[in-house]
Amino acid sequence: MFSERQQQIVETATKIIANRGIQNLTIKNIATEIGISEPALYRHFSNKLEILKAVITNFQNKMKPALEKLNKSINSLNKIESFILEHLRIISQNPDFAKVIFSEANFQNEDELILKMNNMMNQSHKILETVVQSGQNNNEIRTDVSSLSIARMIIGSLRFLVTQWSMSGMIFNLETEGKQLCDDMKKLIVAK
Repeated sequence: MFSERQQQIVETATKIIANRGIQNLTIKNIATEIGISEPALYRHFSNKLEILKAVITNFQNKMKPALEKLNKSINSLNKIESFILEHLRIISQNPDFAKVIFSEANFQNEDELILKMNNMMNQSHKILETVVQSGQNNNEIRTDVSSLSIARMIIGSLRFLVTQWSMSGMIFNLETEGKQLCDDMKKLIVAK
């Protein structure tokens, strides 16, 4: 989707936001970090907003394998576990995402970014809610709690774990903690 130079720009922008804050994301800082001129950067992105939208798109592209793995799992509980663990695996391999994407404050002042983030979050939520509904229909997941609430609990727990990992300086193994989260979540949602 991105050219090699565009990918470099997006990754550099992500790194700058993660390490120095969004206030330090400027065309000049990106160009300096990469070692190109500002006019050269503008050949790839017309402005900073386009770069920020590309940062979100890059995250979505990296997360595609997590969503694709859902189709390979057998039952709904395994699909939920796959959803959580694959997201955490990808984030642990790309830790800057935790500081950039999981901090909504980075995108709250621009309507186009808010819309893009909302669309991304709604897509994940709908996919997960569909998995939960399927599990409820197959008597794998409890039905006395709405599929909407279960999906929110899962996504909220996932987001909290990633934020906690990021804010702690990544001092614990995200994937190990994710496995524990999955085991405990199954205990809460499994049909009795």
